[in-house]
Amino acid sequence: MITKIRSLQDSWFVKGVLILTALSFMSLFGISGYIGRSGANSEVIRVGDEVVYQDEINQQYEQQLQMTKNLFGEDFEISDEMRTAILQGIVQKDLVNAIIKETAGDFGISIGNDLIRKIIYSQAEFMDANGNFSLEKMRRMLSLSGWSEQRYIEALRMDILKQHLLSNPVENLNVPKFLNKYLNQLENQKKVFKYVVVNPASMNVDRKISEEELQQYYDDFAPQFEEPEKRDLSFIRLSLEKLASGFTPSDEEIKAYYQDNISQYVIPEKRHVLQMVFDRQEDADKAMAALNAGGDFYNVARDIAKQSREDTDFGEVSKDMLIADISDAVFDLKKGETAGPVKSELGWHIMKVTAIIPQKETKLNSAKTQIIDTIRQERAYDEAAEVIAEIEDKLGGGATLDEVASEYGVKIHKITGFGEDGQAAQIASSFKKTAASADFIDTAFSYNSGEVSQVLEEDDGFYIIRVDAIHDAHLKDMDEVRPQIQKLWADSEKNAIAQEIVNDVMHDLENGDGIESAARRFNLSLKTTLPLKKDGSFAGLSPQQMKEMFQERSGMPKLVNQGGNMIIAVPVRTIRADANISAEETEALRSQMQSDMAQVTANELADAYASNHDVKIEYKQLGLAD
Repeated sequence: MITKIRSLQDSWFVKGVLILTALSFMSLFGISGYIGRSGANSEVIRVGDEVVYQDEINQQYEQQLQMTKNLFGEDFEISDEMRTAILQGIVQKDLVNAIIKETAGDFGISIGNDLIRKIIYSQAEFMDANGNFSLEKMRRMLSLSGWSEQRYIEALRMDILKQHLLSNPVENLNVPKFLNKYLNQLENQKKVFKYVVVNPASMNVDRKISEEELQQYYDDFAPQFEEPEKRDLSFIRLSLEKLASGFTPSDEEIKAYYQDNISQYVIPEKRHVLQMVFDRQEDADKAMAALNAGGDFYNVARDIAKQSREDTDFGEVSKDMLIADISDAVFDLKKGETAGPVKSELGWHIMKVTAIIPQKETKLNSAKTQIIDTIRQERAYDEAAEVIAEIEDKLGGGATLDEVASEYGVKIHKITGFGEDGQAAQIASSFKKTAASADFIDTAFSYNSGEVSQVLEEDDGFYIIRVDAIHDAHLKDMDEVRPQIQKLWADSEKNAIAQEIVNDVMHDLENGDGIESAARRFNLSLKTTLPLKKDGSFAGLSPQQMKEMFQERSGMPKLVNQGGNMIIAVPVRTIRADANISAEETEALRSQMQSDMAQVTANELADAYASNHDVKIEYKQLGLAD
């Protein structure tokens, strides 16, 4: 069972024990508000007494979809193959977690809160500027990540259990050095493969779905046909720009801002300086004599001061950047002149000015427009706080959203069919990004019909939302989803036909038939690769799949699922090579083989753990073939 799931993606075993994507502290810090599994629903995975329910899978699935959209943009189209891959990955992870939990219970292994606390307190991400654990910083990170707190404890405990039950038992596996010769041969050998591709999408279904099957699919996959709760909203938005536009600072305020920030408008004269520094005056005098005799400054610094070119080039400096003992001497020089030796608390200095950058000054009149905009922006934040307080007082006193909009001269905007995924049936494009934010969604779904929200602040303004109507979640009528059911059924039928062909081909090959005759018998196109090394590829196979393909003996068939297709390949020829690789490459191969051995052993260990329990997976609940 677990082997079947594992073939769908690379193993998680090699990932570090403390690399977590979810953070949770509820049981340790007393943080409340965690929303657990709501209501009874179907079991998807059961390992002994450990159960994973469908809504848990659905929640993870929606999070993965949203993460994908956040990464690639809301308009990114997620294909059926992507959706299937996401579900398969979630099932694999949850199945392994359930097996590990049950196994830990068998062995009486538990992870105490003290260890969890120590790990949490040691995380650099949660440290303040003084290196101490900060609960406030941790909470901010949780809020930004969008993960529930409870899941952190579960994920952390699970990773420690995996480390104990899978990683530690295999960490000392070793590849002896006498295998180096054979590693070289394996790395350089090539293989030729013959293969066929079975594409379920190309299968022909010679019948139509019956009404009984239609009803059965409608019942079995009911969660897929549920219309989630949607809301119709009205909202107003007040921008900081609008608040700022009604204020014009006085001339006195503009002048005061200019003086208070004079360093932004007056850039003092700078000079590009070369410098040598000596501990003894005798050495400084010797260097000065060499310069006066026509010596190059960099060469003299190298030979007498023992300074590199980088140490000698002091760069561009203003007068206030130099210590008092030498600043006057440097700024009295003309371009190309040299001063020194000059004594300071650091030693004896010889300095040369190679360039003079004049002072730059932006007059008040030239800076006035920018200063006004800046003061308006700063004032807008103060004004916003006052306006927010005023509006909340008015709403608390019974004012309607329409009355507030009229008083402040803003338009009421509408959103219809708004869901918890941030999507809507109708919404202005300019508000799509804001509406998709976690704060907006949370606010929109925190109030009942007819209620007006508190003020929702943004970087450049704030919103107030009214819930106009709530459309409860409901199962769509079967006629409405009939095309969806028909496609689901047809895909299942095509997959079943394709799987039957694959089973027959694999059976024939394993019983000694050649892939050529099997391809003819089932009318499949037979292809032959060029000689390939294992870092090559064919039919879009991944590096991991190619590695597994090279492990098969000549004539032995290998079945690979790739992008919805099923590929049956047979290595038909091996071309050995005696070329040697470097010691570094050999060591890298040994390390990789050790890692592979550890991973394979850990996988077998997980399979052994799984064999001690009754494992059940309801694939159909997720729309996956058995």
